[in-house]
This record gives sequence, structure tokens and C-alpha cells, in this order.
Amino acid sequence: MSVKASARVWEYSSHGGSHLLMLLAIADFADDNGNAYPAVSTLATKCRMKARNARYVIKDLQDSHELEVREGEGPRGTNRYQIVFANLGLHHSAGVQAGAGLHHSAQGAALECTKPLHHSAPEPSLNHQEPSCLSLSASKPTRPACPQGAIRELYAEVLPDLPVIKRWSNTRQAACRARWNETAQDKGWSTAAEGLAWFRLFFETVAASDFLMGRVQARPGHESWRCDIDHLLSPKGFTGVVEGKYGGAPNNREPAQRQEAA
Repeated sequence: MSVKASARVWEYSSHGGSHLLMLLAIADFADDNGNAYPAVSTLATKCRMKARNARYVIKDLQDSHELEVREGEGPRGTNRYQIVFANLGLHHSAGVQAGAGLHHSAQGAALECTKPLHHSAPEPSLNHQEPSCLSLSASKPTRPACPQGAIRELYAEVLPDLPVIKRWSNTRQAACRARWNETAQDKGWSTAAEGLAWFRLFFETVAASDFLMGRVQARPGHESWRCDIDHLLSPKGFTGVVEGKYGGAPNNREPAQRQEAA
């Protein structure tokens, strides 16, 4: 166990929930350079989740570039997990933290600035400290990375009567990422939590639709059709749900407003 690795993850990772827990579990096995060689089953047990869900979470961590997985590079052909310290927090919407020296580059080399950043507005509070270093990636807000594993979990939780996702193919990954990025840009999400709250409402809208859930008689020639994740993540199906084409609860309000209305 590396106290250094765990401390870096606690302080700088942009993730929360099960994703942060998984990264901390890997840090428990890591050396000071962030290298670890645990089995997926071991990580799943440590994080109190199924091995299948553990793999989804690990894939999301890879997509955020905070974790690299090198298959077969560990002892006796095990996987090598590399916590990429230089990339921790790059997807954090809040940008740099006061007083924290963030280092990153495409090659993993350190890139630092030596002058503090001064803001003209708003006026700093008495306890405010100017950041001592600003990474180039934090010069403008970044869209939160698509948490595909968490979206799959929401689908399974809210829509258990629809076909189970057995294979998360490249095509499905691309569709999920596309719908997430489009909606994130439209809604202006600053955190993954905001996006996941919206997707929960999206799936709840599907659950309220008699047509999508197969509670109405199908048209002649379409008796075998069933709504599934492919339809919901397709441009046509996704837009149809959002615009109320299939009935169900309206999904054009922000999560906070929906909760107040409830």
C-alpha cells in the first residue's frame, strides 16, 4: 500500500462515488509510482460490487485518463494498473485548486507556471489564496467525461423489464458517449453527477411510456419489436424520448425542477 498514491487520489481525482472508491482500492495495492496488480475480482470484493460492474467502472476510469490498464504486463501475466498522477483532476469542472501545483502534458511531463493568476472579479475573500500554478487544460472548463458504467447501471436499475445489456460493444460505447456529450453541451453540465441525474429522469420517462415498455398492442408487422438500449441511444430514439414522442412523463425540465414538482 502506498500512502502517497492514496493521498494523491483523495486530493486530486475528479471522480466521486463508486469510481473514486475503485481508484482508492487500486491505490491500496499501488506502489509510490501508482503501479498495482490486483485481480478484478479482488477489486470488486473490496468495493462491494459485482465483477461485471467493477469492469465498467475501470473502463470509465480509463476513459477519463486517470487510470491506465496494461493487459498482461504484471507478474505471471496479470494486468498492470497505472494511476496516472499527472492526469488526476483534469476533468474536474472547478479547475485548479487554490495552492495546488498541477502538472500535466500529453507525454506526462511536468508543465508548470511560476506566476500566480490574478482575477479582477469577484473580489477574493479574506481566506482566499491565489493558485500558485495553473495547468493549461484548466484555462477553460472541460465537459465531464461520460460515465458509461454508471449509465448502464441506471438503465438496469430503472428499466429492469427491458432487454439486459450483455455486451457493451464499441458501437454502443460510441452512441452513449455521443448522446452524453450532446446533452452535456446543451444543458451545460459541470459535473458528472448533474448528467447522471438527468439520465435517471430520461430512463424514468421511458419507464412511464406504455409504448416503449410494451404495455400496448403492437402494430401489425411489428409484434416482435422491443425497445432496448440501442433504440434509446440512437439519435432518433433518444430525441423521441426527450421530445415526448412516446408519451410518459415530460423530460424537458432540469432535475432540480423535476424534484420540486414531485
